[in-house]
Amino acid sequence: MKKQLIFIFILVLAVIGCKKSTTAGDDLLKIKWTLSYIQDTKTNTITNYPDDAARKISIIFTDSLNVISFYGICNGGGGTYSYSSSTGELKITGLCTTKIYCKYSEWETYTVQNLYTAICYKIVANNLAIYSTGPYSLYFIKE
Repeated sequence: MKKQLIFIFILVLAVIGCKKSTTAGDDLLKIKWTLSYIQDTKTNTITNYPDDAARKISIIFTDSLNVISFYGICNGGGGTYSYSSSTGELKITGLCTTKIYCKYSEWETYTVQNLYTAICYKIVANNLAIYSTGPYSLYFIKE
């Protein structure tokens, strides 16, 4: 019962937090979004992306065929998405990646697992937040 209440609470917070507040020109599509940090959905603890990682993790939402591309530290992949720019709803499906181990590959796992459970997004200035029902929300910066 306690887990169900926590899940409902997180879901309500995410939906409330997903009301888009964007400025003119902000857009989800055709932009390289680079992962900046993750936030624990239960404790709100923020963990910054490691400065010494070989590469930055990034994603790009294409405007044709609704394809999302994933560029990790040592892996890559893609999937499909659907979204609503008016409500901020976001759903990512069929995300497949390569599975090569490297230093900080857990960051790729955090990203992919929480993209799978994404429920909405919010863009403010050059920042993209993807809220999820998974253990972390993902925060990206526009490149």
